[in-house]
Amino acid sequence: MGGIFGTISLLCLIALSSLNIGEPAPSLEGTHWIKGKAYDFKKQVTIVEFWRTTCGSCRSQIPHLTSLQHTYGDRLSVITVSRDSVEKLEEYIKANGDQMDFAVGSVTKEVGDTYMSGVPGVPYAFIINRDGLIVWKGHPSKIDDILSKTIDGMIDMEQLKKIDRLETSLNDALETNDPNIIAPADSNLLAADPGNELGLEIGMRLAIYNEEPGMVKEMFDNINFTGLSSRNANIFAKMLVTESDLEYRYPDAAFRFSVHALKQDPENGSYMDVFARVLYCLADLDNAIIWEKKAISLNPDNSSFQKNLDYYLSLKATRGNKDYNAYFQLRESKTVK
Repeated sequence: MGGIFGTISLLCLIALSSLNIGEPAPSLEGTHWIKGKAYDFKKQVTIVEFWRTTCGSCRSQIPHLTSLQHTYGDRLSVITVSRDSVEKLEEYIKANGDQMDFAVGSVTKEVGDTYMSGVPGVPYAFIINRDGLIVWKGHPSKIDDILSKTIDGMIDMEQLKKIDRLETSLNDALETNDPNIIAPADSNLLAADPGNELGLEIGMRLAIYNEEPGMVKEMFDNINFTGLSSRNANIFAKMLVTESDLEYRYPDAAFRFSVHALKQDPENGSYMDVFARVLYCLADLDNAIIWEKKAISLNPDNSSFQKNLDYYLSLKATRGNKDYNAYFQLRESKTVK
C-alpha cells in the first residue's frame, strides 16, 4: 500500500485480531502443555500470548512476562502458546525454561487460527478477565497499564468495546489510503479516547498531509493526564521532538509528557533519555547533558544514550569556542541594525 498512510496501515493491522473486546475467550482445548498446569480463565486474570521460538521479539518478552507473573502472583496466570511443534518447544524449554516462570503449550491449528486470524505476526497477547472475557489485545510490550487496571477491577468494558470498534473502523479506513475517509475515522477515535496512541500517530500524519501544524497542538493539548500511562506519555514526548519536519514538533507539550512519565517511573533510563532530548529542543543544553548522564548511569552499556551525550557535549564545546561566539555576536549586531 502506497502513500503517506501505507506504513501506518500495516502497523495498525498488526494491532488487530478478529476477536472482539468483550467476547468470551475461545477455549485452548487440545493444547499440549509442556510447562505449567491447565488454565482456568474464570479463576484469575489471564494473559494468553502467542509466540515462536525463532522470533527474537518474542524471546525478548520472556523476562517481561516472568516479571508480571512474579508481580501479581496468584492474581494472574501467564500462558504462552505457540504453533511450534512439541519437540521444538521442549528443546527450547530445556535450554531456557528457568527463565520462563509461566505455562507454555503447543496449540492446535484450530486454536491458533481462532485467536490469530487477522494478525500477521507474533508476539501477540490477549488479556482475559475473571469473567472469561477478552479485555485487551496487542503487543505484550504494551500490556502493563491495562493489565494493572484489569487486575484491580478498574476497567470500563463498554468503553473498551467502543474503542475497539473505533480502532477497527480506523483500520478499515486506512485500507482505503484516502485521507478524506481516514480523517473522520481518526477524529471519532480521538473523541472517545484522546490519548489513543494509534489515533495520535495517524493524527500527526494527517496534520502533515494537510499542512496544518496547528492540528498537532490541538491534539496534544486535549490529552488528559489522569490515567495516562508513563509508557504512552514517553511515546508522545518522543514523537513531538523527533518528527522530521520541524514545523510539526511541539517541545512544550513534550516537556509536560516527559515530566509525567518520569513522575510515574523516576528510575527509567529510556524516559530520561527522551527528557534530555526534550530539554535539548528547548535550548536547555546543560540540563540535557545532566539527564543524559543520569540515563547512562542506569544503562551504562546503551550505545545510543552515549552517542546522544557525546553530541550534546560537542555542542557545548562548540558554544564555548571564541570564533563561534564572535560569529553569532556579529550576526546579532547586523540583525539589530
